[in-house]
Amino acid sequence: MTVPINRPPLAWALGLQLMLATLALYGAVSLPGLEAHWMFSATGIALFVLWLGVAGATASMLLRAVPSREQLAMLALGIVALRLCFGALVLGRLSTGDADIYPVIARQLLAGQGLYFDQADMGERVFALYPPFYPVLLAAWGAVAGFSTWSLIAMNMVVDCGAAWLIVQIGAALKAPAAGRGAAFLYLVWPSVLFSAPLAQKEGVAIALILLLALVWIRQSQQTTSGWRGALALGVPTGLLAMTQPGQAPLAALFGLMLVGRIGARRLISFGLAGASVALIVMLPWWLRNWLVFGAFVPLTSAGGISLWIGNNPDATGNWMPQPEAWRGLPEIDYARRASGEAVAWIKGHPADFVRLTIAKFLHAVGVGQFGLFRIAIMSPSISPALAAMLFPLSFGAHWLMLGAGAVSLRLRQVPGIWVMTLLLIAGFVQLALFGVWFEFGERHREFLTPFLLLLGCMAAGAVQWRDGAGARASLAKVGG
Repeated sequence: MTVPINRPPLAWALGLQLMLATLALYGAVSLPGLEAHWMFSATGIALFVLWLGVAGATASMLLRAVPSREQLAMLALGIVALRLCFGALVLGRLSTGDADIYPVIARQLLAGQGLYFDQADMGERVFALYPPFYPVLLAAWGAVAGFSTWSLIAMNMVVDCGAAWLIVQIGAALKAPAAGRGAAFLYLVWPSVLFSAPLAQKEGVAIALILLLALVWIRQSQQTTSGWRGALALGVPTGLLAMTQPGQAPLAALFGLMLVGRIGARRLISFGLAGASVALIVMLPWWLRNWLVFGAFVPLTSAGGISLWIGNNPDATGNWMPQPEAWRGLPEIDYARRASGEAVAWIKGHPADFVRLTIAKFLHAVGVGQFGLFRIAIMSPSISPALAAMLFPLSFGAHWLMLGAGAVSLRLRQVPGIWVMTLLLIAGFVQLALFGVWFEFGERHREFLTPFLLLLGCMAAGAVQWRDGAGARASLAKVGG
C-alpha cells in the first residue's frame, strides 16, 4: 500500500527556488574576483565546455534509455580514466589538513596504538578531535590495499559508486529511474567529487550515508508498516554519520520531519524513536571509550568549541585558521572550552559583525565552487599557476550551473518526484542554517547537497524530455489520423 503524496506548501518551493537563484547570482557576482585570483585561462574554458558537452550528452542518453552492457563498460572506463587523471595531479605531492591526518591515524590504528593524533598547533595529543568512523574505515581498507594514491582512488571509487547506486535507488523509489541513472553518472564525474578522488577525505562517506538516510525515509513514506529492519536501516547510518560528520547527523531527523505529510505524525515518532535507539547503541562504544579516556561524557567529538571559534572571531572567514598561541598546551577538553568561551564572548560583543559574517559564510560556501581545486593547489609542492587557472572554470562552472539549473527545475514542481526532492533539499538547507553555518563552514560542509541537486535537475530534464516526446507523438498521431 502506498501513502498518498502530499505537495509541499507552495511558499516553501518558491522559497527554495529563490534561495538557489540568489546563490547562483552571488556566484556570478563573485566570478571577477575569483578569476583575478586564479587568473583567466582560455584553455580552462575550453576544458569546461568539453566536459559539459560530454557529461551533458551522456546524461541525456541515460535519461532516454537504459544503457546496454557495452555502453556501461564504456562509461565505467571513462569514469576510471577521469579519476586516474585527477590522481596524476597529486602524485609526488604532500597533502595538508585532514587529507594528511586521517592516514596517520589509520596507520596508528593498524599498529595497535589507538585512535589519536599529535596535534602540533595545539601542542597536545588529541583523542576525540577527529570522529572515529572514517579513520577506522580507512584503516580497514589500508590493511588490505595500503595508503598509496592509487589505493585511495580505488577506495573513493568504491564509496562514490555506492553513493551513485543509492542515487539510482532514490530515483527508482520516486518513479523516476531515468533521472536516477542520469544523476548517478553526473555525480561520478562531477568536478568536486573528482577533486577529492585521490585524497583521504571523509565527505564521500558522509554523502553516501546521507543518501542512504534519504532513501530509508522515502521508502518509509511509501509503506504503512515498519519493523526492526526499518529501525536498523535508520539507526545504523544515523549513528555512523554522527561519528563521521557530526554536524550533519540531524539530517536523519530533518528528512523525516519534511516528509511527515506523507508518513503521518504517529508513525514518524514511532519510527524515529526506534531508529534513534539503534543509533545510540551504535555510538555507545565510542561514548564508553571517551569516558575511559577523559573521565567525562564526550558524545561525538571535542571539536565543537574549536569549530565555533574558527567560525566566529574577528578574523574568521568560515574556513580553518590557526588558533591563538596562548592556548597551546591546554588539555584537549579545556582547549575546546576555552575556544567556545571566546567565540561566545565575541558573538555577544559584536552581534552585528556576527550576523554579517554568518551571511557571508553561507553565501560564499554555498554559492561558489573552488575548494576542491584549492585543496589540491595548496599541496606541496604546489601545482603550477597555469594548471590551477586551467582547472578553475571546471570547478566553478559546474557548481554555478547546478545552482541555476536547480532554480529553473523547481518551475516543474508539480512533478511528484520533484515535490519530494524539494522537501529533501529544504531539509538540507535547514541543516545548514541550524547546525552548520554558525561554526567552521566551508564548501565541504554543503557538499552533501550536490547529489540532491543533480537528481532535481535530472528529474526536470526527464520531465521535459517526456513532455516534448509526448507532444511529438501526439502531432504524429494527428497527421496519421
